[in-house]
Parts: sequence; structure tokens; C-alpha cells
Amino acid sequence: MFERAKIAVFVLLAACSVGEVPSGGGVTPDGGGGGGGGQSFEAMIKPLVMPKCTGCHAGGVPPTLTAFSVLEAKYKTKPGNANVLVTKGDHSGVIYFDATQKATVAAWIDSLP
Repeated sequence: MFERAKIAVFVLLAACSVGEVPSGGGVTPDGGGGGGGGQSFEAMIKPLVMPKCTGCHAGGVPPTLTAFSVLEAKYKTKPGNANVLVTKGDHSGVIYFDATQKATVAAWIDSLP
């Protein structure tokens, strides 16, 4: 009887690791190993582009800056400091990113998987 109790306790304790999140197992800032940058786009980039850029870049004029899923691959290409989103000069009379914002966009691009 005592032997069965030990086995039952062992089985229960071994089952406790189910659902455990492994440390350093490829988890991205976007919440998963398969993430692609959507949550960080929403948190870091969209607030920068919404006030100035989406008037033109909401689907009519490339790049579409309304969601990570529709942002073309060339605007996600590393290194961030050489990416066209960072290097494109001011246009249409709008200073679209200041130096700090450009650094934020470059760091975001470099953080993508």
C-alpha cells in the first residue's frame, strides 16, 4: 500500500511541469517563439506613425503603416539604422521622425526575428 502511495505522489509531482514556460526558449518580446513583431509594432511604431504618416500611408501610398501584418518585408529588413524607414529623408514638408524616434525604429527593426 505504501509503495502505491509513493508512486502516486511521484506521478502527481512529475505532472506539475506541464505548461511550464522554458527559460530562454526563443520567446520573443511579442509573446511567443513564433511571434513576428506585431505586438511591438503596435506598442512602439504605430504611436510614432499614426499622427503624421497614416494620412498618406494607411493603404493608398506605400508603405502601409497601419499594421505589422501588411508592412512590406523591405521595411522590416536589418540593419535598422540602414532601413528605408530610418534613412528616408523628410518628405512632403513633414519631419516624420526626429533622431530619437529614428533610433527607436532602428532598434525595433533590429529586434525582429
